[in-house]
Amino acid sequence: MTYSIVNLVEPVGASEPSANYPRIPAVNNVPPHVASWARPPTIVVCQHAPISEVQIRSAAKFWQNLGYTFEKIRYKNDTVGACTSEKPWGYIVIHLVAKETRLDPEALAQTRFFVDNLTGKISWAAIHMRSDVRETVLEHELGHALGFLHFNRIDHVMNQKWEMGGWDTHGLRFNQR
Repeated sequence: MTYSIVNLVEPVGASEPSANYPRIPAVNNVPPHVASWARPPTIVVCQHAPISEVQIRSAAKFWQNLGYTFEKIRYKNDTVGACTSEKPWGYIVIHLVAKETRLDPEALAQTRFFVDNLTGKISWAAIHMRSDVRETVLEHELGHALGFLHFNRIDHVMNQKWEMGGWDTHGLRFNQR
């Protein structure tokens, strides 16, 4: 099983975003970090997302321990409409994979993050999870939502292949970037 990621940048005036980061090699043997948030994002877990409140809080804590911050976590309480917005600015939105979501049959999840070409900052991110959430998948996908690409080092949380991944966080600490 593999993770799946499509990192997208929305060109000014374009109707459809296009992928800029299909593959970028690691530099200095650390995971590629192609963009960051201008302000800490709020995580919104949508109604049918297949994760528990304990899982999202644990995954957020994983990244907080590495120096990243989140404004809030809204668990299945989307009073702001982020789950139904086409462009949920300032949010990381987590959904269950839907029929219309294009996802490789072998993929466990998919994250798209959208970068403002003018500022180089992430505007919003959407994570689509399959119903059979496995260990490290949510942490891995939050890593993509924070701007990291795959890093194919054995036991690393950002490894593209779930079977080869683990809890190694080499190169992910906020103050190391």
